Amino acid sequence: MNINDYRRAMDQIVPGAELKERIMKQTASSRRFVPVRRIFTAALAAVLTIACLFTAALAVSPELRTAVLSFLRMEEREQVPGGSLDPGQSSPDLSQTDIGTLVKAQYIKLDGYQYGFSGGLLSDLTWSEDYRSLLDARFWEAKDGTLVPADVGLNTEEIDITFRGERYRGELYWFIRDGQLTAFKGDPLGIDTRPEDQWYVNTIPGRTDAVLLRLYQGRQMDYSEYPILCHLDTGETEDILAGIDVESPGRAYAYEWSEDMRRVLILYNPAPENQQTWLCDLEDKSLTLLRDLTGVDAEFANFLDNNTLILTACTANEEDIWTDITCWIYDIPSGQAAKTLDQLPYYRWWDEVPCGVIPYNKNCLYVSETGQVAVIDLTTGARITVEGFTYQKGDEFMPSPSGNKLLYYSMDPDIEGLGITQLGVVDLENRTFIAFERDGYENLRDQGIGWSDDSTVSVNASTPDGKTQYLLLYQF
Repeated sequence: MNINDYRRAMDQIVPGAELKERIMKQTASSRRFVPVRRIFTAALAAVLTIACLFTAALAVSPELRTAVLSFLRMEEREQVPGGSLDPGQSSPDLSQTDIGTLVKAQYIKLDGYQYGFSGGLLSDLTWSEDYRSLLDARFWEAKDGTLVPADVGLNTEEIDITFRGERYRGELYWFIRDGQLTAFKGDPLGIDTRPEDQWYVNTIPGRTDAVLLRLYQGRQMDYSEYPILCHLDTGETEDILAGIDVESPGRAYAYEWSEDMRRVLILYNPAPENQQTWLCDLEDKSLTLLRDLTGVDAEFANFLDNNTLILTACTANEEDIWTDITCWIYDIPSGQAAKTLDQLPYYRWWDEVPCGVIPYNKNCLYVSETGQVAVIDLTTGARITVEGFTYQKGDEFMPSPSGNKLLYYSMDPDIEGLGITQLGVVDLENRTFIAFERDGYENLRDQGIGWSDDSTVSVNASTPDGKTQYLLLYQF
């Protein structure tokens, strides 16, 4: 995350409960709105959640489908750090500690919002006044309890594309470290935005040779976008959907790709009452309405693997609020669908006693009225009981980038900021759930929480006076 992420976050609006439900209907079933109570903290949490919307399915062993998942609340409690940078103290400043024997924590004290953390590196990016050009970039990695400068070999690529009468320009920055590609661009916002600035960049899981450039137009209900493949070794761009009339169904506003990028799910018409999902096959150049293809009346879909979809349908009441959820597994080559979840109550966080299904890609959590929790494998419908844990209103879960873990956190509703009182991780592969309590959380204002990678959870925080920022990293 860098300063542009924060600026983008602050430009968002936190909707009311009814509008939140409508927004949720615009996204695939694997994507979940994380409710937070304050505009500033909600926006930052939303930014950190963005990376979690592109998770891959988890291959779970047969033993998981019959096992009990064990919950362990650690006896050790975290002592949350606090305090501002001392006069003359360098920034960034690193300290670290162990929370029991299961969690390692690193606390990075910072002098501003401009720092980010990704791929195990802390970054400080300095942009031009218009946020289009990178003037300076510094990176550090943690070694032996200290932050050591890292040379990432940063590359710059000039982007200049004219597509359907619109010109898109700017600079793309990227580097490869430990086999992982990181790519980003400047991000002018508000009145500074020009039509040429209207593109995003996304890395492609498992690839370091190319990125997707998302060219977009419009805002809110008029928003639409189109993907272009950019080859980093040559700088050449490719219309990956060439020869397919993807505009015939209407305005395409979201794309979800299979791992091999031979197929893509395309969402059209953001208005909930008109939304449609189509499956595009790049090899046979076909574009088919999902309902016509599957014979299932499902609003949403996501890829389980290259040839398999999870289909999701939700029933709404007279107030247009979801009440229950049904899921199917659909095999694309054979055209066969199998129901794995049948009209279970849909979880609504604002209910007095929240209960029901919370979907996370191929898995979901089922919370009973008494607070008992089970993991449901949406490929089979099998339930795995979470033993020893009772859900409380306000508890939150968030999937890791690969989908093999869930971040758990609980918040204090009476404190400024998120007020994270408990933190933990559900490991779906190893069938464990560990969590610890946090002492002194009121000394920092927690502003956002999310995954940095599959093993590292990050919390952005600040001192109450806002003069010093903290990046708290937890390795499970």
